[in-house]
Amino acid sequence: MKRAISLLVLLTLLQSCASSKQIVGPDGSHHQLVSCPSIDMCYEKATEVCGGKYKIVNTSTETSGSQGYTSTDTKLLVKCSK
Repeated sequence: MKRAISLLVLLTLLQSCASSKQIVGPDGSHHQLVSCPSIDMCYEKATEVCGGKYKIVNTSTETSGSQGYTSTDTKLLVKCSK
């Protein structure tokens, strides 16, 4: 039982993190791919990594679940404004 609770806490902590990585976008320029558990968190992370303004190029959301546990993974592809 303790192991299951520990695993659930770990999964929750991992999901609560927003991350980003620089990639080459569809137009050949640098873009940021932001991943997070909610769109609001993605907006906040995009503002942080871009230092303010950005243009949304694409979004995607995937929800999965098993045995009463549901997780959502949202991705936001953005191009930072200069």
